[in-house]
Amino acid sequence: MNRLFSKILIFSIWICCTELSAQQDNFCIRGKMSGLKKGVTISILTAEHKDPNSFDDSEIATTTVKKNGEFFISGYVDHPQKVTLITNNLDMLGDKAAKNNYKQVHWTYTTMWLEPAEYVIKTPKYSLLTDAPLTKDCIIEGGQAQKDFNDLNSAKIKHGITEFEPNIDTLAKIELDFITNHPTSPVAINLACEKLTNGYNLSVEQIDILGKTIKDCPSDKQRYNNFVHRLEAARLTANGNPIVDLDMITPMGERCQLADIVKKYEGKYLLIDFWASWCGICRAGTPKLKEYYSKYPHEWLEIISVSADENSDAWHNAMQKDQMPWTQYCLTSQGMKDLMEKYQIIGVPYYLLLSPDGKVIANPSGVDIIESYLEKLK
Repeated sequence: MNRLFSKILIFSIWICCTELSAQQDNFCIRGKMSGLKKGVTISILTAEHKDPNSFDDSEIATTTVKKNGEFFISGYVDHPQKVTLITNNLDMLGDKAAKNNYKQVHWTYTTMWLEPAEYVIKTPKYSLLTDAPLTKDCIIEGGQAQKDFNDLNSAKIKHGITEFEPNIDTLAKIELDFITNHPTSPVAINLACEKLTNGYNLSVEQIDILGKTIKDCPSDKQRYNNFVHRLEAARLTANGNPIVDLDMITPMGERCQLADIVKKYEGKYLLIDFWASWCGICRAGTPKLKEYYSKYPHEWLEIISVSADENSDAWHNAMQKDQMPWTQYCLTSQGMKDLMEKYQIIGVPYYLLLSPDGKVIANPSGVDIIESYLEKLK
């Protein structure tokens, strides 16, 4: 009996080791290019928001170039995901040399989609490997998700879309066409989830289009389930809907609800400024908000600020220093949780403009954009 048990135990350990070994190597990336020197570090980091309030940039794999001009990196991923392929020569230079001559330091950050597959980076020179995910001189091939990603970037290139020339309307059409033509691709679903972020950013019709277009993702069920969850949350914060309630406190520490506060301002436009004492961008925008507050009559426009501060002293000190003349509130821990999950935002500043009947009509992307909305409403 003991001998039989020992054989079973050994067999079980062998099976576990075999499975573990398989998990350690289900993708590989190769490249051969002139100018890539021995000693360059190559790493792969995750590049996706797993939820609206979390960014995971953990390392998936790393290696060092062993032979001039060639590299090979492998590892394990359990589902298709967007990653960043990073190269740098810091280890070759050493910390002291890098600090003294930063011009010698070379980094690249290339976005790609990784899944269990073999990949090849096709470019003749290391200098042509840039931060752009696709160029006429450099393409990454391998895996269906990467093929889809190349299709998306090819369409952007065709229409002249770059990081510096985004052309918002054209980009939106390209992305919607891509989602329509790749309805089961993890790349398309990731893109759809990005569109669902920042509550009150989309209309009911736009949300419905995404819901009717994307029906499944066979290669990544978890991603599809997350999309369905976020789609339902987005329906509650569709542009034109009433405000989703949030739990808050006044500067005196009294509990209150955002929906009740909004009702007090019915009959006039209301701008809600979500900010925090630790947010430099938020506080840099305060002077502009003061301009709006002085420029537009208060019987037509009011402003309230809602802080995301967890530290009460920091909140009160910032209010005293910035001297904002409108009413102030601060989210409770539950209110903050609801803001991130129900509104699907990734941080502050965050602005909402409400109509006199209490409906959210705009989600301005920045403090300078607010005035264009206000001028159209006059």
